[in-house]
Amino acid sequence: MPSFHLTISLIALGLFLFLFFAHRTWIRPKPLPPGPKGWPIIGNIFDAPKEKVHIAYMEMARKYGSDLLYLKMAGTSMLILNSTEATNDLFVGRSTLYSNRPRFPMICELMGWDYNFGFISYGTRWRKLRAMFTQQISPSNLQTYEKPRMQESVHVFLNRLLETPKEFENHLRFLSGGNIISSVYGIVANDSDFHDPYIDLAKNALQGLAQAAIPGTYLVDAFPLLKNIPGWIPGARFKRKAAHERKTVEEMIKQPLEFVKRNMASGTAKSSMASRALQQMQDDGSWSEDKENLLMNALGSIYTGGADTTSTVTNTILLALVCNPDILKKGQAAVDAVVGHDWLPGIVDEGKIPYVNALVMEGLRWRPVAPLAVAHHTDNADIYKGYYIPANTIVMGNSWAILHDPATYGEDVDQFRPERFLNPDGTLNSTVPYPDAAFGYGRRICPGRGFAQSAIWLTVASLLACFDLSKVSDKDGVAIEPSTDYIEGFGLYPRPYECTITPRSQSIEKMIRQSVS
Repeated sequence: MPSFHLTISLIALGLFLFLFFAHRTWIRPKPLPPGPKGWPIIGNIFDAPKEKVHIAYMEMARKYGSDLLYLKMAGTSMLILNSTEATNDLFVGRSTLYSNRPRFPMICELMGWDYNFGFISYGTRWRKLRAMFTQQISPSNLQTYEKPRMQESVHVFLNRLLETPKEFENHLRFLSGGNIISSVYGIVANDSDFHDPYIDLAKNALQGLAQAAIPGTYLVDAFPLLKNIPGWIPGARFKRKAAHERKTVEEMIKQPLEFVKRNMASGTAKSSMASRALQQMQDDGSWSEDKENLLMNALGSIYTGGADTTSTVTNTILLALVCNPDILKKGQAAVDAVVGHDWLPGIVDEGKIPYVNALVMEGLRWRPVAPLAVAHHTDNADIYKGYYIPANTIVMGNSWAILHDPATYGEDVDQFRPERFLNPDGTLNSTVPYPDAAFGYGRRICPGRGFAQSAIWLTVASLLACFDLSKVSDKDGVAIEPSTDYIEGFGLYPRPYECTITPRSQSIEKMIRQSVS
């Protein structure tokens, strides 16, 4: 009898091994992309970096001699793309397969960020939301409505810097947030004590998003069924947190649109993306509750997409100018040569000062706000470069690796050097690629990048025209070097730093004050 059971067990084991290896042969005819070996069941959990993830993945890929890096995280396949070639081939060349998003249980299903088309699955709703977004922020609307508004906002920002230069980081945040809510909803930000109710709503919602988006923060992202447990039971604190965050997110996208609708009813609404779109719906009879909800979500995506990122990039450039006085002087000379000393830079000057374009591009490249782009997801298996990519793989573009590739941007990629984008004669060098990776990839690339580029350009040109920037000194008169080691979270953010900001001349100071009179 024991020998009979042993025989049956051996046959079962043999059948299992046959089916296992046959499955590997039939379903996975090619090897997986390079990566650490990992352990049974848990995979590469212990190989996953805990900090400077973008740099760790870049260095790991170099270790394996491949721009593809594959890890298995407790059953979930993850592929990191560390080159422009790979991101173009997959996110652009095979966009139908690689344009989806993974499931975000905490962010989307519990916290309510599924209103934002940047996080939802590729499909009909995504296309409708993106089309609505793109329509509102089209080049014609940008030129007709938004750029003049940007110029007004920048002039207010310059005056605030005159009054309280030490609060420059707050002024930058209010410039960015105020410009967005003005363009999108026609709301004039109240900057008393740097608190505006609408900007604060966006700030609070984005802080919640930043915390929840860090991989591994919430167990529900690994085990989505946990989202169904009651919020009152022990261990379900994440459900209570999500309910609180969901309320903030809903208020953030609903309250500004309600403000616009009230003002339209009373005849006091300022022209904005929201008021123009609602008026068009009324005029052509196309209004419906579903279409208004679609508009609300699209406008909310613009609102949150630009409320934080443009100020971060501008702050990065300001930090670089403080740390590099020679670059500051070159930038000031370039602006002076085109604009002169009798007026402030304006929207008509955009594109006429290549050095400012180079500064913006270098700011986007040197410290990308999102060093690892938001994850893509593939529903079906694929073969690329002779490697097998399983279905349901999370695929991320390592923007840091791409924007710090010495083969593309030079051996000094760790340095802030705008000249890398310029020819010897000072014109833009078309052979050095624009840092598009800072905005994402393929069909998922940020459609608001034109708005962001113009807003950052005008702010940087105005700072160069109007102010001298320098490091502060300690009690012994020694200059204090600001840190360029950024704070990590959902994105990269400059650490708080001090600098001295003074008007370049009395005539420029007078011109700044007159710009808002």
